[in-house]
Amino acid sequence: MWLCQEIRLATGSAAVAWAGAAAFAAYFVLALGCSRASQRGVILAVAAVAVGLALEYGMPQALGAGVDSAVLFAAFLSSMQMLRVALSTSTLMVAMRERFGLLTPQQQHDSTLVGSHLTASVLGAGSLAVVSPLLAPDAPAGHRRAFAQAALQGVGLAVLWSPFFVAMAVCVRFVSAPGLGLAVLNGLAMAAIGLALSHMVDGGTGRRRSLAGLRGTAGAVAALALAIVLANRLWHLSSLESVVIGIPVLSLVIAHRQLRAGAARTVRMWFDSLESISVEALIVGVALVLGEVVNRMLMQGIVAIPHGADAWPVPLLILMPAVVMLTTSLLGLHPIVSASCLLPVLTSITKLHGLVVIGSVLLGWMLCVMLSGFVVPVMYAASVFDVRVGGLVMGRNLRFCAGFVPVAVAYLWALNALLA
Repeated sequence: MWLCQEIRLATGSAAVAWAGAAAFAAYFVLALGCSRASQRGVILAVAAVAVGLALEYGMPQALGAGVDSAVLFAAFLSSMQMLRVALSTSTLMVAMRERFGLLTPQQQHDSTLVGSHLTASVLGAGSLAVVSPLLAPDAPAGHRRAFAQAALQGVGLAVLWSPFFVAMAVCVRFVSAPGLGLAVLNGLAMAAIGLALSHMVDGGTGRRRSLAGLRGTAGAVAALALAIVLANRLWHLSSLESVVIGIPVLSLVIAHRQLRAGAARTVRMWFDSLESISVEALIVGVALVLGEVVNRMLMQGIVAIPHGADAWPVPLLILMPAVVMLTTSLLGLHPIVSASCLLPVLTSITKLHGLVVIGSVLLGWMLCVMLSGFVVPVMYAASVFDVRVGGLVMGRNLRFCAGFVPVAVAYLWALNALLA
């Protein structure tokens, strides 16, 4: 699928797109056999619902569009694995790992939190592939878990403002009134509150020391963001497509010494790493297919949007997306589906400002990214850091979300009163 996507983006060939769809069908069968019984049940249930709805309402084209999205996302994860292998084998990473090891656990938390937040603002869940090589391969389980939780907090908070996340694209598509610029600024304010809270709870002193190594990261992220914007303007590629095209090139540049010394070994390491993301890519793939079907049903008016929530208190309306999105996400539904259903409901309520609607849905999306075992960042973090999903979402992350959500709701409530 990765190869088909690379060729399709470079040539625009429809035949290669069909080949990618065929590869997804074969991948579905193979990865399903590698999954656990609980995962297999969710995958089959989501796939059955997607196919059933599409056939019932005569929209097979929605299945095709969903498969296209699934193939693109599988290529994205494969590209991220290529970058992770390249970074883990580079001599530069060895020096960075040594400097990182000199920090206290609290300083490591701050460094990981901010570093993953910066890279996630452009690469999304792919940022986990960038920061994970900093951790020593023989690190104890408790250290790996704390490191992974800090990284996941950084990724989750980036969801609140980054225009490169699909979350922001979905919100701005349904709520156009505030505009992308104001939505990003509001999300930045919420993310700043979250970063400060995480630092106060789990961070340490010596902020200059813990953040000293991130200057180069900030520059690289800015350059990557500019490259994606240029690719979008010049070749009309989406952010995800730009990453799928560009990251393999970057990975080859980083690993050029290792490739000269032993190309077969490096390629084998990348190929072996793909097995660790097989089930995760499949779960997200079928969720994207279902999301495309539900979106078509919403656009065609097949799904009726319930009304009557105007009488609810504003704080309850702001909290509703967080509760609904996290609950459905824990059952295996991708946040894009629940967000697509909630946004039309919330925008029809006149006492909620559009900026607050976007903030409340992004808050719910952030919770899914940090606490749901069926969303890519959690599954991918569990894979690259070699920790259990349950251990990843409990403890620090659950405590952080429990503390951050009331503060974020209060902020959005005050913002709504101010704008109203």
